[in-house]
Amino acid sequence: MIASPIAQLTDSEILLWTILHNFEALALKQYEKNVLVLATPEKKELVELLASKVPTNKAMENTSLEEPVNNLLTSATNSDEIHTLIVQGILLEILGQTIYRTFKDSDAFTSATHALCLTGLTAQESIREETRKLILEKIGSGDKVYEVFVSISRPVIMNLDALGESLDQHFSEKFGISFSDLMGEFVAELISTCMDLGMDRRKVVGYLTSTLMGI
Repeated sequence: MIASPIAQLTDSEILLWTILHNFEALALKQYEKNVLVLATPEKKELVELLASKVPTNKAMENTSLEEPVNNLLTSATNSDEIHTLIVQGILLEILGQTIYRTFKDSDAFTSATHALCLTGLTAQESIREETRKLILEKIGSGDKVYEVFVSISRPVIMNLDALGESLDQHFSEKFGISFSDLMGEFVAELISTCMDLGMDRRKVVGYLTSTLMGI
């Protein structure tokens, strides 16, 4: 088992990890239900560790974050294997990767958060290649996977974008990292991943631009 960080999380970090625990717990639940091979030991250890640090949603209750977070969680929940591969395996794993990479070396966070971020990156890495192989096997590449990606991902991306203002209210000043900064890194990595699956870069960029603009 992975040892818990010794340092204590600050109140702002507790709120941050409460949100991330919700998404990691949902990912594991979706994997166990729809794509069992992605429910790796590393992902399970991450969820168990977060549950020990933020066992309830108390920190998020009655804040401006509660509704948009729940909307995003709802849009990311489905009983379909393909939906899980696209939403959890691509979108939300890349989002988590972006957050963990950005926060793990930042002086704005405690060593406890740095350690949790490293655990998160290990969990994400444990499923990355398997997700890619499953998508190519079950959906295909190029325009085939692009069409599926577009049809499934739009509500999730829109709900993610709707979360931005509340995230900035709670975290931007404290941590010196804005939602737009994270989204820039997220979109860059998402485009790269889509290209690895044979999607046309210009199509992906156009789609993401129009979706984030609400067109």
